Amino acid sequence: MGHPPHQGPYDQQPHQPYGYASGPQPQYGHQPPTGPPPPRRGNTGLILVLAIGLPLLLLGGCAAFVMTLAGANDRVVTEPDRSEPVSPQESRPSASRSQEARDPATAAAVGGSITLDGFEGLKMSVTLTKLVDPATAGQFSTARAGHRLVAVQLTLRNVGPTVYSDSPTNGAFLIDADDQQYQSSYHEVREGQGFGGQATINAGDSRKGVIVFELPKSAKAVKFQYGLNSGFADQKGEWSLG
Repeated sequence: MGHPPHQGPYDQQPHQPYGYASGPQPQYGHQPPTGPPPPRRGNTGLILVLAIGLPLLLLGGCAAFVMTLAGANDRVVTEPDRSEPVSPQESRPSASRSQEARDPATAAAVGGSITLDGFEGLKMSVTLTKLVDPATAGQFSTARAGHRLVAVQLTLRNVGPTVYSDSPTNGAFLIDADDQQYQSSYHEVREGQGFGGQATINAGDSRKGVIVFELPKSAKAVKFQYGLNSGFADQKGEWSLG
């Protein structure tokens, strides 16, 4: 009998590695997808951002443009109303209107009135009735060290068809001899009652109150400015404090 052919080590069938099933195996580096495909990403977030952010951006630009136009039309009014009572130094006549515009003696001063125009037909006659410098601090008010209180009393009379509704202190500024400008303060003084915050004045009605400023003791107050609509109206009245 013949012997079966001798099988060498290289003639044996290779064994499958443990843990692998028989059959074709995937190539290394590539795995076939399993399970359902991932959902597509929607554009809802981007649409919401554009829908909300773009109108806000446009509104902000329009507001800045409107404020720029309003600032470009600002005008200071210094001539007092001749229909209102004036102080003696204002009563002397001038040779011509051009000379009057240049003559500080004819500018509005303490006791003088200026009619100012505001937005939407608002028209107010503003009278600087009294200047108290220095003013006496109230019970709960104290000026800072090296400072003093100055009070300006105003009478606001509505001479137009539109109701005045504003905080009178917002549009008030005091200017010293060095051209430094001061905003109104929260202080109270004994020489007069403040406006108490918001004031609503119907056509033909009026209100009176003091506006208080805090200035360094060395500063000399020389001008008072006032504007309607919290100071945003185009016209600014200006009074000389002598």
